[in-house]
Amino acid sequence: MKKLDKKFIIFIVFMVAVLLVPFVVTNSYMLRVLCNVMIYSIIALSINLIVGYSGQLDFGRAAFVGLGSYCSAILFTTLHVPFILSFLAGGLFSALFGALLGMLCRYSSFDYLTLITIGFSEICRKVFQNWYAVTNGSFGFRTSRPEFFGFVLDTPASMYYFCLLILVICYIAIKRITKSKYGRAYMALRDDSIAASYAGIDVKKFKLNCFVIASFFTGIAGALMAHFTTFISPTVYTTDESLLELQMAILGGLGSLPGSILGAGILTIVPEVSRAAYEYRLLIMGVMMVILMLFAPKGLLGRGGVWDKVVSLIRKKGGKNENK
Repeated sequence: MKKLDKKFIIFIVFMVAVLLVPFVVTNSYMLRVLCNVMIYSIIALSINLIVGYSGQLDFGRAAFVGLGSYCSAILFTTLHVPFILSFLAGGLFSALFGALLGMLCRYSSFDYLTLITIGFSEICRKVFQNWYAVTNGSFGFRTSRPEFFGFVLDTPASMYYFCLLILVICYIAIKRITKSKYGRAYMALRDDSIAASYAGIDVKKFKLNCFVIASFFTGIAGALMAHFTTFISPTVYTTDESLLELQMAILGGLGSLPGSILGAGILTIVPEVSRAAYEYRLLIMGVMMVILMLFAPKGLLGRGGVWDKVVSLIRKKGGKNENK
């Protein structure tokens, strides 16, 4: 009971601090960076659901971000559909393609799944780039900020709170999924799919189920990104972007939802801080990932990761001091 109370108090303090950020940080650029962190956190959470919990390697998340972005932007700007409907449609549209791709992937092995998702990502990018009648092609597509009953979220602070709200909802939803029977089935697939099938788990069904759910959240992040930046371009939804998003989940720790947010925060903020070396960001991130995989393959907050090792070391030292 004391542990629960302590965790609850820490959570409340953290949420209060997060809610007060726009009052403390008045710089609009910094608020935009924090909004980007929250958007990428949702993407990293969805990747963690696929890679960290069900053990499927996906290199094509940028395509699903793009599907959600274009769907929401086109419905809202071109067809004048109410924002909340177009926003949700972005997630559902991405989930639909997740279902179609998942139907192929559920019959594929780990290695072939990687190639399929890379191919799908490139197909989507080419469609975004060449379907001028719908996406405006290489010129990009301009949309507008979220609007609720005539009230437009056109200030950095209002967008910050909107991004925070969506992140909290997505985090709670994914957390509930991982704690449910679906989450336990995903982890069984990750650990040993053959043993899971003998235990009565429908491997193909749960693979597909996981892919669809993760694609929905990725599409929501894409829709949020489109209306935050108000401009979308095919150059954003590349394989490099997919790799960056995957790195966020791996850096934070696969199987750790708070780790996804931490990884997204690090890989979004570090390039902004080191603008002088921005063109070398992929090299820096590559070196960072190699070092991490060599010395901490479980990530920062994953089970058996850096945080667990630090806590274990502190406890050992504390125990030795008590014995003395």
